[in-house]
Amino acid sequence: MMRENNNPVLSGKKMLLLTGGLLGLLILILSLNSYFTIVDIYEDKELSRLKGVAKTLSLQLDGDMHQDLIQQYPKGAITSNEQDPAYLMLHNKLSDAMRTNEIETTIYTMVYDSSMNKFCFGVVSADEPFWKDDYRDFPEELLENYFIGGTIAPYKDKYGTWLSAFEPIKNSRDQVVGVLQIDQKFDSFIAEAKREVFKNICVVLLIVGVISFLVITLMRRLISQQHQIELERNEVNAFRKELIANVSHDLRTPLASIQGYLETILLKKDRLNTEQITKYVSRSLVNANKLKQLIEELFELSKLESKERKLNIEPVNIGELVHDIVNSQRIIAASKGVSMEVDIPEGLNQVRADIGLVDRVLNNLINNSIKFCEDGDEIVVKIRPCNYNKVHIYVSDTGKGIDEEDLPHIFNRYYKTQPQNKAGSGLGLAIVKNILELHGSHYEVTSQKNKGTTFYFTLDCYSV
Repeated sequence: MMRENNNPVLSGKKMLLLTGGLLGLLILILSLNSYFTIVDIYEDKELSRLKGVAKTLSLQLDGDMHQDLIQQYPKGAITSNEQDPAYLMLHNKLSDAMRTNEIETTIYTMVYDSSMNKFCFGVVSADEPFWKDDYRDFPEELLENYFIGGTIAPYKDKYGTWLSAFEPIKNSRDQVVGVLQIDQKFDSFIAEAKREVFKNICVVLLIVGVISFLVITLMRRLISQQHQIELERNEVNAFRKELIANVSHDLRTPLASIQGYLETILLKKDRLNTEQITKYVSRSLVNANKLKQLIEELFELSKLESKERKLNIEPVNIGELVHDIVNSQRIIAASKGVSMEVDIPEGLNQVRADIGLVDRVLNNLINNSIKFCEDGDEIVVKIRPCNYNKVHIYVSDTGKGIDEEDLPHIFNRYYKTQPQNKAGSGLGLAIVKNILELHGSHYEVTSQKNKGTTFYFTLDCYSV
């Protein structure tokens, strides 16, 4: 008769192997789940970013100019970016957007040829045009939705795997005359996710001997990752919805004004004299400049809030900078009857700062003061050294002041303290806040209604 093997060491080893195998399988499953989740999040974030860039850029492109180019030049006729001024202008906008938003691949426009059921390339950001070359193997989603815009989840061609966003280009009659497409390679995201899961698998091989501790640690880590990923997803979705709503709101008024003036010129051109036409065109240009400023501020605020903007810290003579900015603003202030003064002691230490961003802070604060001052008011920019190797910078005015209930909200995006005031985008103080937080500055605002407002912030002194 065979005897049962009751060796506790052997049983323990079997149990250990079984437990280790189950633990390894569990961690492998969780790692694969994390991998696919990471891929999904990277995809969603990148598609959201590409969609925002494409939507904003399509609004900046002149649809009539694009349409004229398509009608004027046959296939292959444009061989240089400098060949046609209109092509060069549109090319420069695409190139600037590519650099500003760190897009790695060419941004391009296309026109759909219904007779041949294909897209032909138009203006591109590349150094060499490929004017009206065929776009082969384009995704079906592009053909179905190019007139309303959208995004394309990862798709493959012979050049790799891609994410895409596209938006229609419209002329002044609101007709779709082309489509703008922005691509980004997806392969790098896949590689990053593979590295992540490979690391987790390696961890499995190391943790068999310390099962309990590593299970708890890894579970906490994975749960934390899942939670953080979900928070990021929700943040991206909320930011995208808020951005679209706010941009739509702020763009509507100047766009409607421009459209109204231009339609008046087109419909009544035979009854308008030169002075009237000039007046309408000038007003359209003013509104166009408002749109340009808003778009530039949106780009800047987006980069600041996403922490993409890196500080270029250097020694800055803050006294000279304040004098230069105040002198540049005196004419605008004087046109409203507002006086400007500086109060800066001699012998100030240089400060550690990004001079371009601090210049933007001071200009925004002074512009804000001028906006809410009237004839006879005064603006004073004052600097005072203090302990802990810092300086305090004050921008004070004797203007209208801010209501007490508005003070906690003035640095929020799109918050305007004067509903009746149509000037400004509501982004200036939000930009100030993000710049100061990047510098690690302390900032405050105090105000009394009809007595004035003081903005105050600190900067670190530069130590040699």
